Amino acid sequence: MSLIAEVFRPLGHVPKFTECHDDISTVVEPDQVIIPLEYPGQVLYKPLVQAGDRVRKNQIIGRSTIGNCVHASVSGTVREIKAIWTARSFNVPAVVIERDDQPPLEVNELFNQYGVSFQRATRVQRQMALGVVSPWTMPGKFHHEESVEDFPEVRQIVIKGANEEPSIFAFELLLRHRVEKVAVGMKMLSAIAPNAAIWLTTPGNMAAWTRERLGGGVNVAGIPDNYKHRIERLVVPRLTGVDVPNLVPYRKMGVAVLSVEYLLAMVDALDGAGPFVEKHVTVAGCRIPRPTTVRVPIGTPIKAVLRKLALDEDNHVRLLVGGPMKGIAQYSHETPLTKSSHGVYLMPEESIPKDINLTCINCGRCTRSCPVNLQVHLINRYVEYGLLAEARGYHPEACTECGLCAYVCPSHRPLVQLIQMCNQFDG
Repeated sequence: MSLIAEVFRPLGHVPKFTECHDDISTVVEPDQVIIPLEYPGQVLYKPLVQAGDRVRKNQIIGRSTIGNCVHASVSGTVREIKAIWTARSFNVPAVVIERDDQPPLEVNELFNQYGVSFQRATRVQRQMALGVVSPWTMPGKFHHEESVEDFPEVRQIVIKGANEEPSIFAFELLLRHRVEKVAVGMKMLSAIAPNAAIWLTTPGNMAAWTRERLGGGVNVAGIPDNYKHRIERLVVPRLTGVDVPNLVPYRKMGVAVLSVEYLLAMVDALDGAGPFVEKHVTVAGCRIPRPTTVRVPIGTPIKAVLRKLALDEDNHVRLLVGGPMKGIAQYSHETPLTKSSHGVYLMPEESIPKDINLTCINCGRCTRSCPVNLQVHLINRYVEYGLLAEARGYHPEACTECGLCAYVCPSHRPLVQLIQMCNQFDG
């Protein structure tokens, strides 16, 4: 048995992956975009525009304390800066831009705005100026923005060429369509981190194809179409041999993890092709036979994507950003898609249980399904009654938030959310 086959040996029955379209559709620029002034890790950008300003596509509209930037994804007029709820349920300020026909900002103009010419900018400055937060500095869960000098040397790099969730295909489609550019990105990573081993995950049926096109220097790991094999927080340690606790950023352990999409954005940043202002998102659902992947300006409201694909938003009672396992339910179709939005999943009324019994029946299904062997039912019962100290004795911090426990729960209990609550409260 090969190393990769041993690393990803069968782990039991879980939801299967479905067939997708082999192309990427472009969504026409919406009349309005809503661009949150934050990125994963709860780090906020300071706005550089105000209501009434005219902005051009690619223009810097926000900047963080160490110089990471966010950009206008369309040209237009800033209607307002208002607080919104993001797809990940953070309440943050956002810039609302009404689109017009102004030409986009050229890269040299953008770097003049940043304060250093493209030619004189370092690799890190190019990425920061063009909206690509380096995997060496990207904040982890509940962590703040820090300088690259504060972390150990990167010795392992994992590129995600296979999406974690069933029905979400954006990463593997980008790998299939832009494999030559991915190869360029791999060479750039090797130059930036010459002592690092580079891994690339792909769907199992694409592994041989990928190895042939990328050549040596990259460890291609084909993973099966089984959700348990794709849970990122389990895949990364299996590949690298580095045990990274769930609440610790990868970078503090000398590991960098980024998607194929982020790798392509990094290539554009280092080559000066332009900022990261477009996002690839897979739209799937119970009534959608074959998921479709679209390219949209960052900040596009979900409703604009649904209308472009002729999907009636009123026919779906629950809208998730993400996939069916880890997706986050949205309050509104106005929620904007951002750099961390990889999928939109639509659930019709008949897929939502009519009668919900929230009482734990002690069946143990949640615990048997847990890939890290947590006593899920005990943790949740303690959290439910406010006994957080007792719950922490069962190590809820090891939860990968994969959603398998909730998927099998006959009482439809909010198991993942209760564990999240326990992990977020101090004391």
